[in-house]
Amino acid sequence: EELVANRIGSRSIGFGADVRKMEQKELGEVLARVLPEDLLKFGLIPEFVGRLPVLTHVHNLDREALIEILTQPKNALVRQFKKTF
Repeated sequence: EELVANRIGSRSIGFGADVRKMEQKELGEVLARVLPEDLLKFGLIPEFVGRLPVLTHVHNLDREALIEILTQPKNALVRQFKKTF
């Protein structure tokens, strides 16, 4: 997170610019800008980074999304525990 924040800095120009400081942004927003060079600076070996075809990130889940995940699917955890108990 810190490596990406340092690389990006606070350079924002224009009407649609995001002028929030890096401390105010969510972790998912910062990690969306990860590059292979950031992984190398983090300490991963180049042979491993070269074998990663796609870099991706996840967003934070809110309460509603977590409830949906635990209750909606056919084999949801809540249903499994209900059946067990």
